[in-house]
Amino acid sequence: MSAIDLAAISAAQTRLLAEIGKPIELLDRGTGKRVVVSPADAAHPEAYLPVFLISAEALWLELTGTGFALDVSRTPDSALGYAVSKVRAGSFTVVMLCLIDVTMRLAEMDDALVLNHLIDFWGEAHGRIADVAPTLQGAT
Repeated sequence: MSAIDLAAISAAQTRLLAEIGKPIELLDRGTGKRVVVSPADAAHPEAYLPVFLISAEALWLELTGTGFALDVSRTPDSALGYAVSKVRAGSFTVVMLCLIDVTMRLAEMDDALVLNHLIDFWGEAHGRIADVAPTLQGAT
């Protein structure tokens, strides 16, 4: 299985974030302060792109039952402690459509794109999948 060009995903996500025109922020839950993140950093594979991709994958998983076969690994020196190195499933178009959906939902929530909300999207999607999974299993 061939991998989707991660640099192309990162570049397209950077453009999308810049075109939305809202500030991108990370909320420090301990202090309540928001830290501004550049579009390039938000879409970097060793910064916040992993959480965007995991949220987009949760959406695709909910719709189709399949994921993006993300290769995410621990990287202590990265922004979140994780980096994405490969997207091995789906297509560039599918991945970007899911990223666009997640990013636009994020843009509608606040006066800024608050990256912490991506974790909520992931949790909500996985909660809905868990609710549907027993029904689907019983139908087979």
